[in-house]
Amino acid sequence: MFGFLKKVFGDAEERFGRGESAGIMASEDLGRIEQELARLGHGPDTSRLLNRAGDLYLVKGDRQGALKRYGEAIDAFLQSGEYDNAMAVCRKIIRVVPEVIRTRRTLAWLCLGKGFLEIAREHIDAYASASVEAGLEPLALQQLLLMAQFVDREDFREFLADKVSQLGDERAAERVREGRAKEGVRAAGWSAVVFAAMLTPEELRHAADAGVELRAPTGEVVTDNFDSLLIDPEPGGPRSPSGGA
Repeated sequence: MFGFLKKVFGDAEERFGRGESAGIMASEDLGRIEQELARLGHGPDTSRLLNRAGDLYLVKGDRQGALKRYGEAIDAFLQSGEYDNAMAVCRKIIRVVPEVIRTRRTLAWLCLGKGFLEIAREHIDAYASASVEAGLEPLALQQLLLMAQFVDREDFREFLADKVSQLGDERAAERVREGRAKEGVRAAGWSAVVFAAMLTPEELRHAADAGVELRAPTGEVVTDNFDSLLIDPEPGGPRSPSGGA
């Protein structure tokens, strides 16, 4: 793969030197990268190709194409444990499309994983506000309650409780204020962070529509046991911890 990347980038430099337009060069290189991605399939090994494809879509003026490939690159970097690279792509997306929602919460989780709580506050604040504006409060609520299971610092929990209240759930906000982080979740470290960061809107909606919360994992999570992480936060609620979705 590195030989392929060198060929793409090396050819690009030569064509820039000859004065070819950026748009034409992007189209040619993008075509080759997309062919390589089709051959390899998606996975951790394709993270750099996906990131480069996002750059080239952006050069062509195709913002949606860029966001799609950047998002796939972030997931690939997360899966391979390259968290700094995932953060870099998140920041790139936010520079291009400041109103993004999912990227904000992904970057917030990465900051939490690294212990950058003050920077995480900024992205959580933007995430909560954007979610309210888009009418996605139930999805954002799931994410903030997961964060409350991960972070134990009192002032940060108070901040999270305020954001949960902003999302319209005062009872959940009170639980955040009075509760503590879960030791098993904190011990899981990056496994819990990656799980939460990679949750899709559909998975968050699944939990929200069932009237339950997601339990942050304490170990590796596989697709087959996703429903085991759905919990009823209060006795007598719409679902028992062992019930089906």
